[in-house]
Amino acid sequence: MKALEVPEFSTYEEEAAFWDNLDTADFMEEDGQWFRFDTNQAIRVAILPEIAEELSIKAQSQGVSIETLVNVLLIEHIKESVPTNQ
Repeated sequence: MKALEVPEFSTYEEEAAFWDNLDTADFMEEDGQWFRFDTNQAIRVAILPEIAEELSIKAQSQGVSIETLVNVLLIEHIKESVPTNQ
């Protein structure tokens, strides 16, 4: 099994394409079991229906899942709002 290396992304479309096209077969354990996620790290967030609808439409237009779109948008927002020490 090889280690997953996540590159730096220039745009959220680039990151979404990476995750949407990732072939997980390369990361399968030798015993045939898929790699395991710590489900305690994922959280659920309630989203207003009208916002969820807009997110769904945008995700479909970009050919990604709503989960991918939301994660990419949140990462992008966090990166923009965190001051850099340069």
